[in-house]
Amino acid sequence: MRENDMRPTFKTSPPLRLSDVRRGQYATVCGFAPDFPAARQAHLMAYGLTPGAQVRVVQHSPVTVVQVENLEIALERSLAEGIRIG
Repeated sequence: MRENDMRPTFKTSPPLRLSDVRRGQYATVCGFAPDFPAARQAHLMAYGLTPGAQVRVVQHSPVTVVQVENLEIALERSLAEGIRIG
């Protein structure tokens, strides 16, 4: 992230799960929970949810919606809980 970028991000004590990130905040994908199914990982990674990708949480209800670049992705709660962020 650029020095003059004013977007809210986690600088200290980041939540570990994407489901913990508040609406409107940005986070960086670090990976997936150890028990996250490999097929689901591959599917999400094909949509840009890869380690190092910056995402913005758009909403959490009724599903979690995140923006990755110019794409919005809707995720069931269990998926959002399995995505690790930093």
